[in-house]
Amino acid sequence: MSILFTLVLILSILSLHIYDNCSIKLGQIMKIKLGTAIMTFALVACGGGGGGEMNYTNEAATSTTPTTSANSTTTSNSAPTINDLPMTMQVNENQTQIGDVNATDSDNDELGYMLGGADADLLQISPTGTLSFRDAPDYETKSSYIVTVSVSDGTDTTTQNLTINITDVAETVSQAPVELVVIIQSVSDGYSSSNKYSVDGEIAPTITLEKGKTYRFLQSDASNSNHPVRFSLTSNGTHNNGTEFSDNVSFVGQPGSIGAYTQIQIPSDSNLTTLYYYCSNHSGMGGAIRISTENSSGYGITPRSY
Repeated sequence: MSILFTLVLILSILSLHIYDNCSIKLGQIMKIKLGTAIMTFALVACGGGGGGEMNYTNEAATSTTPTTSANSTTTSNSAPTINDLPMTMQVNENQTQIGDVNATDSDNDELGYMLGGADADLLQISPTGTLSFRDAPDYETKSSYIVTVSVSDGTDTTTQNLTINITDVAETVSQAPVELVVIIQSVSDGYSSSNKYSVDGEIAPTITLEKGKTYRFLQSDASNSNHPVRFSLTSNGTHNNGTEFSDNVSFVGQPGSIGAYTQIQIPSDSNLTTLYYYCSNHSGMGGAIRISTENSSGYGITPRSY
């Protein structure tokens, strides 16, 4: 509707009052809003049959928008935190249990645990975060598993990649293994000191092993922590450009923990004559191993000469 037409309509309505005994009094001011303009009208004359006369002026209109205020609170959510889960774990073969995933949430939201990644179908995680294999792993079949652990509070999700390496556990042998106790001792030459393997009480001795027997180098003593026993065809092993010898060799547990040992079987038909034992992490800790034919003695320890 145009302003002109609206104005004419308003004036026509007003005229009904003007001609009706001047029901609008002289000098009365009226304001009528037309779009964005305000028209101000005043009756300046009125007559019994003559007609009325009006003056009007134009004003700028102002517009106000009702506002509503309300108290509102925006709550931010904190993502869950996965605590102390290593990137890599070591688990013995033939067991399903892996460990617990410990997660917390600062908002105290209920947490859900999920698995993803390449090997997610081979593992499972409980509603409380207990991680396990669906079937006990076998080192000879698959020696490593890679998964992604996810923890969600329903709004945010935290993830961490996890690699699980399988430890080859020594299989049952026909003869009871011969056990050698290993501890770590510090040896000084008068100028400096260094760590050495002590085997059955002798510092870095030459060890004689027999063909056809199985030997366990027991590493339960806490001093063995971070000093895993390994074997090589080269003196000082990988520290002397050699390679690790792994035939018929297996490991149980972590050195320095209860029940940990390194096991080696010497087959009756072995062509080995010499091996060397060494620490895979530190140079100069081990000694030589001589391989002899079968006899009743089991093994021999020859003290190292300095």
